[in-house]
Amino acid sequence: MPRVGYSPDILADCCILLNQVTRNYPPAMQSFSELGGLSVLLQSSEVLSTAYSSIGSMPTHARKQSTVSPSRRTSVISPKKIEIPIMEPVLITIDNEQETFRTVSMDQTSLSHGAFGKFYEPSFSDKLDTAPVPVMKGHISKLLTTLQKIDRLLNMNNSFNTGTDILHCLDQFITDSRNLLHVDTLLLYKIDLDTNELFPFTGEYESETIKYPLGHGLAGYCAELGELINVKSPASSPRFSMDIDCPDLSIPAHSLIAVPIFSSKRVVGVLLALNKMGPAPDFQQIHFDEEDEYFVKSLSFIAGIMLGNAKIIDSMKNTQKKVTVLLDTTRSLASILDLDTLIKRIMDSAKELLSSDRCTLFLHDPERKQLRALIQGRDSVQEIRIPSNAGIAGAAFTSGDAINIPNAYKDSRFNPEVDKQTGYVTRTILCMPIKNIHGQCIGVTQMINKRSGIYSLEDEMILSSFSSQAAVAIEKSQLFKKTEDMRIYLQSILSSITSCVITLSESMKVNTVNRMWFFNAIGYDEAFVRENPAEKWLASNTHLLKDIRQVYKDQQTIYVTDFEIKGKGSDAIVNYQIMPLIGGAGVVLVLDDISSEKRAVQTLGRYMSPALAKQVMEEGSGQLGGKRKKVSILFSDIRSFTTLSEHMDPPEVVDLLNHHFTDAVNAITEEQGILDKFIGDAVMAVFGVPFSSPDDAIHACNTALKMKDALVVTNRERASQGKRVIKIGIGVNTGMVLSGNIGSVKRMEFSCIGDAVNLASRTEGLTKFYGITILVTEFTLQETNDLFFTREVEPVIVSGKKLSVRMYELLGKKSDYFEEKMIEACKCYQIGFDFYVRRMFPQAIELFENAIEKNDDGPSKVLVSRCKAYMEEPPPDDWNGVYTAEGK
Repeated sequence: MPRVGYSPDILADCCILLNQVTRNYPPAMQSFSELGGLSVLLQSSEVLSTAYSSIGSMPTHARKQSTVSPSRRTSVISPKKIEIPIMEPVLITIDNEQETFRTVSMDQTSLSHGAFGKFYEPSFSDKLDTAPVPVMKGHISKLLTTLQKIDRLLNMNNSFNTGTDILHCLDQFITDSRNLLHVDTLLLYKIDLDTNELFPFTGEYESETIKYPLGHGLAGYCAELGELINVKSPASSPRFSMDIDCPDLSIPAHSLIAVPIFSSKRVVGVLLALNKMGPAPDFQQIHFDEEDEYFVKSLSFIAGIMLGNAKIIDSMKNTQKKVTVLLDTTRSLASILDLDTLIKRIMDSAKELLSSDRCTLFLHDPERKQLRALIQGRDSVQEIRIPSNAGIAGAAFTSGDAINIPNAYKDSRFNPEVDKQTGYVTRTILCMPIKNIHGQCIGVTQMINKRSGIYSLEDEMILSSFSSQAAVAIEKSQLFKKTEDMRIYLQSILSSITSCVITLSESMKVNTVNRMWFFNAIGYDEAFVRENPAEKWLASNTHLLKDIRQVYKDQQTIYVTDFEIKGKGSDAIVNYQIMPLIGGAGVVLVLDDISSEKRAVQTLGRYMSPALAKQVMEEGSGQLGGKRKKVSILFSDIRSFTTLSEHMDPPEVVDLLNHHFTDAVNAITEEQGILDKFIGDAVMAVFGVPFSSPDDAIHACNTALKMKDALVVTNRERASQGKRVIKIGIGVNTGMVLSGNIGSVKRMEFSCIGDAVNLASRTEGLTKFYGITILVTEFTLQETNDLFFTREVEPVIVSGKKLSVRMYELLGKKSDYFEEKMIEACKCYQIGFDFYVRRMFPQAIELFENAIEKNDDGPSKVLVSRCKAYMEEPPPDDWNGVYTAEGK
C-alpha cells in the first residue's frame, strides 16, 4: 500500500540540513559522529536507496543554500550502521512565541515546510554562526529525532494500512501515535455520519454509549471546521469542553492539537493530542509547533485509510452475517411446529437480519378479514387486529408488493397516534408480503426503524427471500396446530376426569391412561407399564392385583377404600374401583388419591405445632373459615435490614434470613402460635387461632422473649466471625380480628385482618423510635396475669387512630434475674416520666439523664429531647402527656 502525504525529497532535505550544520564547523561534525550519524536511521535498503536518489533532485530552495559537493554529501550518509535506542525529543527554541489559537489547512505540506521548516528560516543560520558546540549537538540531535519520527511514521503507515484486525490496529495506532508525538494523551473520535455526533474509540471494543454533538468542544469544532487547530491554553478557550477534550486527565490542559480525519473526502473522525511534553528528565510542558502539525496531519491520513478499510470490512462482515443468519434461520424454521414460537423466532431473526428496532408479523384471518399480530405488551403478550386493508401493512397485503418508506411521517398511510401515546418515534418502515407456494398472501412482515440509515434494495431482497421461507414454515405450523387441536379435543374428555382412569386389555396390558400419578407412585415409567402386563408393575400391591384378576373372572365391580399404595415412588393412599370393560375384553381401573388429608396435616405443621394441626384436621376444616375472635398478634422486624443487606453478598443475606426465621418459627410453634406470613425480613405470628386459649397473650410474650434470647446467641456467633450484629424490634398486641382463608380463588392463605393487627404492626414500628427490643400494648399486658417484668413507656396515639394506647417495654419474666443498673434506670425513668407529665421538664431531664447514664436507656433519650423542645416551646394547655406518632 503506498505511503500517503510524504514528500519524495524527505531524505534529501535531511542530508542537506545536516551538511549545512556541519560543513563549516568541524566540532559539529564530531558531535554528529558521536550521535551515530545519519545512517542510524536509514536501516533498510529501501530507505538508503531513496536517500541517494533524492540527493540528485533536491528542492530548489535547498540547492541554493547548499554548496556541498556530491562526494561531501556521500560522506555524510556513509558511516557504518550502529544500533541506538529510541531518542527522547530535544527542546530547541528557534522561533518566537506563537499565537494562542491557530488553524492550519489540511493541504499536504512538504517536509521542508513541515517537519524541517524551522531549520530553513534565516534566523536559524544566523544563530548557527555563533552557536557553541553543545547547541550544535542539540540541533543535530533534533534532526536525528525528527528523522527517527519520520521513519516510525513510514513504518506505521505500512503496518496499519495493511492490517485486517481494524480494532486492534486502531488501538495500537493510538499508542504509537501518542509515543511519536510525546504527549500525555491522544484521543481518536469517530463520527456517526447518520446523527452527526462524535463518539470515542476506547480500545479493543468500540463504545458508542457516549456521543457528543458535532461542534461540541474543540474536538467537535475541529470536525465541523475541517481544519487542523493548534491551541496553546485550551482550557481558556470558550470552545473547550472537559468532557470531550480532556476526559481522563486530572491536571489542567496546557496545549492541544486536533486534526480532522478524512475518508472518501468526508470528515469521519478527529485525532486530538493533549499536553505536549519536553525531553527527559524534566518533561516540561511545551507547545505544539509546526513540526507537530506536520506529523499530526500525517497521522490523520493514516487514520483515514484505516477507518475507510474498517468501513469496507464491516460491510463485508455484515453481508456475510446476514447470509449466515438467513441460512441458519431457514434450517431452524423447519424444525419449529408451535405457531407462537415460530412467529417469535421469525420476528427475532428478521430484526437481526435487517438490524431493526422492531418487527411485527401479521397473519391473515380469512374468516374475519383481518390481519392479526402478537406483540409484547408491558406485562404480557397481546394480540392486535386490524382490517386487512388498513395502514401500511394492509396496503402491502392488499397489493402483494413490498413497501419501503424512508420517512414514515411523510407517508399519508402512517398513523402517528400510536407514537404520540407511547413516545416512540417511527422513522423508517419496510413491509413485505408473505406468500405461500400458490402465490396467495397469508401475511405481512413489517420492519420498523433500521438502526443505521434507511432500508436498501438489498434489505428488500433479503426480507423477500426470508419471507418466502417463513411462509412454508407458517403453513406447516398451522397444519400441525389443527391436527394437534383435534387430538387435544379428543383427549380432553378423558383428561377432564380428575381420577386416574386406566383401561387394561385382555392380556392385562395398558391401553389408555389419563393421569400418570399412579404409575409414579408405584415407581414405574409409562414405557415400562405399557410394555408389560399388570403382574409386572403391581407385584408389590398383591391385594390390588388379586382384585383385578377377580373382576376379569367374575365380571363384577369391586370398590376398596383407604388402600395404601406400595412402590418405589412416593406412598399414596387411594380409593379404587375396578369394573369390567363394557363392549370389550378388559377392565377399567379408577383410582382416587385421598392422601391429600395427610399432606394437609404436614402443611399445617409448617406454620403451627403438629398437635394443633392434628386437632384442626380432627375437628374439620370449618375451623379455618372466617371467624371473629380475640387473638394476640406478634410482629418482628430486623432493624435497618436494607442498609445491612447492601453491605452483604446475596448468599450471606439469604443465610442470615434463614437463620433468623428458623429461630423465630421455632419460638412461635413452641408457644402454640401459628406463623401467619413472612413480609420481607419481617415475621407475623398469631396466637389464638384456630383455637383460642386464655394464655394466648402469655404465649405471645414468651415467644418475644425467646426470639430476643435467640438473637443474643446469633449475634455472639456473628461477632466471633467478624460479622455485623443485627437488631430486631418486636411488637405485641391483643384484640378482636377476623381470621380465615383469605385470598383469591387460585390462591388462599389462612390469615388475620383487623385493627388489632394494624396496632400490633404500629407497636413494632415504635420499638425503633424508642431504641428498645420488645414493646407490648396495654391490651396484651392485661391478659398476662402479672407474670412479666415491664415498665410503661408512655401513652401513644398511633397513625390512623384517635385514642391513645399505653405502651410497655417487655423486659422479661418476673422470675428472671435483672441487673441492678437496669432496675435503677427503670425507676429513674418512671419518676422522670411523672415529672414530664406534670410539665416539670428540668426535673424530668435530670432523671432521664440519670437513667441514660446507668443503662443507656433508649426511651429516656427520646424524652430528654422532647423535654428540651417543650422548654423552648411549651405544649398546649390541654396536653396530657400523650405522644402522637406521625409515621407508621
